Amino acid sequence: MTTTATATKRIEHRITRELVQRRQGAADHEHITPWADRLIAIGAVTVGLLILGSYAEELLWAAVAAATVFTLR
Repeated sequence: MTTTATATKRIEHRITRELVQRRQGAADHEHITPWADRLIAIGAVTVGLLILGSYAEELLWAAVAAATVFTLR
């Protein structure tokens, strides 16, 4: 009977610890907004297209066309 009680206490402790870790992790991610992620992605794509366009203009137009098709799909 004591082993069952001990096992139950261990399970409760593990669940409590996981919940506290999740809560702390959620608090860390609250500072990052979706707008920041979008701006970073837009900036990265823009810089990538500018670099690609400086090397091969045809590849730039192909990338723009592919992005347009992908967006309209």
